[in-house]
Parts: sequence; structure tokens; C-alpha cells
Amino acid sequence: MSQLRQLALTPGWIYEIVVCTYVEGSPHASPAGAWTHDLRSLCMELYDTSHTLSALLAAGEFVVDLPADAGTFFRALHDPSALHFERASVVSAPCLADASATIELTVTDATPREGRTLVTGAVRHVTTRGEARLINRAEGLLVESLIVASRSGLRPREDTLAVLAENARVVEKVAPGSDFAEAMSRLRDALASES
Repeated sequence: MSQLRQLALTPGWIYEIVVCTYVEGSPHASPAGAWTHDLRSLCMELYDTSHTLSALLAAGEFVVDLPADAGTFFRALHDPSALHFERASVVSAPCLADASATIELTVTDATPREGRTLVTGAVRHVTTRGEARLINRAEGLLVESLIVASRSGLRPREDTLAVLAENARVVEKVAPGSDFAEAMSRLRDALASES
């Protein structure tokens, strides 16, 4: 059985994760989006200028952590000294001590794309700490869209429809074919048909 199957990842959906590597010998964590097509590997696009990309390519291995909450993204970006690391079990990389799950990977491909690199990593080991927390932006964007739609009479209709169109674009990108995408489509249609 695929080690990723235990995490209940939906192939093609983009999950918000934290990539962990060593940068100049020190643990480093960076938020990113990751997805799987086959439940045996993970893919992500990283900016060519990022320390994370150069470090994981140099090492040939890295960790993807599923954070316990969204506050981990804030700490990784704005308060890295508040993060607590430990060593990964199989690969030579750090991992977040409080992650809900840790996925250890080996780089299998790195394909350049206009200012970014598509990195694919083969799963070597998965550790869970209780129930793994999957963070996908679709649910939050649907909630935000419902709130925006409920206040549509307070702003120009074009503005509301523009916000909903952008939210729908992102939902379809991060959770293609999902119930969230269907609900976004129905919400936009309902609001557009109101007189």
C-alpha cells in the first residue's frame, strides 16, 4: 500500500505544506503547495531564487510536513525562531516536531519552468502524529465567498462577481472537480442571475 494513502490525500488537489531542509547547516522551513498524482510521489513548484529549492536540490532529499495548524505558516515566514525541529527518520533533513505528519522524500526530478522549478520527490517514509491535518484552500475560499455573496448589496455587483470569479479560479486550481468547485460555480450563477 502507498504510504501516502494513509494520509487521505486526493490526487490532483494542492495541499498547503511546509518544506524542511538544511540551509547552510541550519534547519529551514518554508510554506509551499504540494500535490500527488500517484500517491507514491509529491510534486511542488518552488521559485528558482528560493533557498529551499537550492538546498533540497543540493541534498537530493527533503521533508514535507503537514502542519498542525495555519499558525505554522506564519511562524515559518515571520517568526522562524519559534519553530521546533527534530531530525527526520530516514532522510538527512529536519522536520517540524509538532507537525501532524512528516513525509520524507528523495528528489527524483527537477524541471525548470519560467522562474520556478517543478520538483518531484519519491516518498521514502511517512510518520503521523495522531490524525494528519490536510490544509487545502478550497474550503476557506468557499466560506469567504459565501460571506462576500451575503454582502453583495453593500458593494457594486461587478466587484462582488470579480471576487467570486477569482476565488472560483483558485478553488478549481487547488481542488479540481471537488464539491467546493461545484458550490462555487452554483454560487456565482445564483448571484449573476439575481436582478
